[in-house]
Amino acid sequence: MEVIEVVLQPVDEKPDARSVEAGSVHRLIRWAGPVVAIGLIVSASFVLWQMITSMSYADVERAILTMSPWRIAASFLFTGLGLVSLACYDLIAVQVISRKPVLSNRRAALGSLIANIFANVLGLPLLSGGSARYRIYSMVGAGLSVVGRLIAMSWMTMWSGIVAVLGFSLALEPGRAEAVFGHHAVDRLIGVVLILLVVGFVVWVGSKRRAVRLGGWTVRLPNAWMAVGMIAVGAVDLVAAAAALWVLLPADAAPDLARYIVAYSVGLIAGIASNTPGGIGVFEAALVTGLGIAERPDVAAALILFRMIYFVVPLVLALALLGAIEVRHRRQTRERIAFGDDYAD
Repeated sequence: MEVIEVVLQPVDEKPDARSVEAGSVHRLIRWAGPVVAIGLIVSASFVLWQMITSMSYADVERAILTMSPWRIAASFLFTGLGLVSLACYDLIAVQVISRKPVLSNRRAALGSLIANIFANVLGLPLLSGGSARYRIYSMVGAGLSVVGRLIAMSWMTMWSGIVAVLGFSLALEPGRAEAVFGHHAVDRLIGVVLILLVVGFVVWVGSKRRAVRLGGWTVRLPNAWMAVGMIAVGAVDLVAAAAALWVLLPADAAPDLARYIVAYSVGLIAGIASNTPGGIGVFEAALVTGLGIAERPDVAAALILFRMIYFVVPLVLALALLGAIEVRHRRQTRERIAFGDDYAD
């Protein structure tokens, strides 16, 4: 198995010019994150303020109350599909990081679902999702190194899915629709490049078993079939979330699927970069700006319902599941202390 390792400068040696330059880059990256987040939040606040002041509360309320029940039901259906995909993140990741699974399938699915919901809704995924994973998996003896590897695989799954969906959306867009990046040839070129990146990654990890070193941890990369599974799970996650909003939007708000997928993905990435809970505000501002639908009460109604269906309801579910896991763990701990028995996960 090939291991790709980053060699750090020993502390007792005088840093060379390359190390000094790398340190400057790291400091720049450290400051770039907060600056980008503040810029996104300020820009989003401006867009949302214009959106709020251009419509009345009564119009938005009327649009919510007159929303077709089948649209709401379809949004719940796609949300359920998205939750299934979130539960599959760690099911695959457990197979990747260790030859012998360190968690049961049930534990991995529940931990993955709860952690990813927390990360999606609360923001700061390393803190919210990482803490949930550690609490759930530490109950059965999994350590911090396991949680760190699972988080790395989770990010790989999410980003590979985003790249794949964007690639196919742009490469296969219909010629009759308006081009996303100015010209259909440019759209298709970008789409093909993204698809080639995904295919190239699968081929690269499939040629031999590889690993990377992150700090003091060696993280095994997936083989070709595992990589395909991760890409599929990440793609279903993105498509299901986008579809849960798509069915709530008015029919003329996003008639072009490729443009909608790009706008949704940009909003998702902007929300992640802003570190606001669930990307709230930033996601909405990026989406309505990309689609040019900022001043419509029916669009505002769709976004509010989407927040309730895709974020609030799953959060309640995740809290209930975490509470049930905690109660069961405490009961088993008391029984173990009382009777000296070992209980399976």
